[in-house]
Amino acid sequence: AQRADYIKRAVAKRRKAIRERAVQFLGGRCQLCGYRRLMGALDFHHRDPKKKKFGISQDGCTRSWERVKAEVSQCVLVCANCHREIHAGVSQLQSATME
Repeated sequence: AQRADYIKRAVAKRRKAIRERAVQFLGGRCQLCGYRRLMGALDFHHRDPKKKKFGISQDGCTRSWERVKAEVSQCVLVCANCHREIHAGVSQLQSATME
């Protein structure tokens, strides 16, 4: 049981570090409104959902930085509010954030 708990903590720590690195890789703030207070409130929005291979936190798996970097390179970093507005059609990504 101790070994299993250790492994769970190690995996959680690695996933958090990879996510932090991915957030920083995309600028560390919402590309629409500039929000940057809480990293957990920032989402990775895939510009083309058809090209999405995996969600960054999907299935609780850890992936190599190279695989995560390739995936987030297809994304725009947005806060949770702006992300919901994008999916609701209330907000649109500008072409400048899409490049």
